[in-house]
Amino acid sequence: MENLFIEIAQFLSGVYSLILILVGTPLNLLCFYIFTRLVPNRSNPTIIVFAHLALIELLIPFTWNINYVVRELLWKYQKTTSIKNVEQHSLFICKLIAYGAYFSLQCAAWLKTLATFARCVSLHNNWPLKKWLSKPVVIRRVIWFVVILIGFLNFPILIVNGKREYVNDQYNQTKIEIKCYQSSFFQFWEIAHLLIYNFIPFTLMIFCNILIIRQVRESRNRTQRSKLSATSPKNHRTKTSDGGRLTKTLILVTIFFILFTSPAAIFYIFFGKKIKNHKNLITMTFSNLATTSHVTSFIIYWLTSADFRDAAISAIFCRPIASQRHSIEDKQHDKHISDQPPLAPPIVQSNDVDQRKLPLLLSS
Repeated sequence: MENLFIEIAQFLSGVYSLILILVGTPLNLLCFYIFTRLVPNRSNPTIIVFAHLALIELLIPFTWNINYVVRELLWKYQKTTSIKNVEQHSLFICKLIAYGAYFSLQCAAWLKTLATFARCVSLHNNWPLKKWLSKPVVIRRVIWFVVILIGFLNFPILIVNGKREYVNDQYNQTKIEIKCYQSSFFQFWEIAHLLIYNFIPFTLMIFCNILIIRQVRESRNRTQRSKLSATSPKNHRTKTSDGGRLTKTLILVTIFFILFTSPAAIFYIFFGKKIKNHKNLITMTFSNLATTSHVTSFIIYWLTSADFRDAAISAIFCRPIASQRHSIEDKQHDKHISDQPPLAPPIVQSNDVDQRKLPLLLSS
């Protein structure tokens, strides 16, 4: 009975991994297209980071999750092959999947941290860093610096991971097997990965969100105490609502990231070496849970940003979002004109006086 339950759970985990790939791929592509082509505030540093983040999160399901799909849904039911994991197919695939998995996860975590930090800097006008980081060219350079740095940190995986071994099968024939994740390097790298992917980004994102919430509250208190003119409240409410939506987006991204990735970190630190039974199922479950946080970004953007939601609807249904926004602006302009008092008729008194004086001049 227990073995049947484990087999069903492994099959469902494989199906869930397939769903993550099928759902996450088009959604992340759509996020990248929206952030680079459709949203109105494309020059915002946080939006620029979100665009690059969508490309990184696009790669995540095609690492360990694709292995779970092939292993649990295809190769597990084939008796002709002795390969259990995709990494065992060749030494190149072993190195590529391992490097891609660690690199993409860490890069996504640090880009989310960078987006939160950029938002925090943009809200503090007295910080000298704001003028520098608010430039699109600068934030793109910072993004590429983060990507290259994380790629360099994971470079030892391409060298150390994977080795060929000659083994004898049941028919006493010599075969070559690929051994992945067998090096003693991974005993150290698992701890380093948890620090780079989980705890350090956790701490920085929480700290930045605390500063963001504090700054937003102080700004609202100053707004309530100040006396605004007749036209400024409308403009101020618009800016506050736009900034508030972006702040809510970052807070939800942080919360989802912490909730979905913390169980895997806690398991590997406290129970990874103690639990031996059904470790593959537990690892697969936590890995799918962590990947979920990188697939649900579209849902967070949809719920918190009206601009993103309008752009997504226009992209899905092929509607020109520019014409819709132009028509809305025309309606607001017409309403503003209708609210104004009617203009007084022109004064033509001087012309009438001249016309009355003209016969007198002619008669004289």
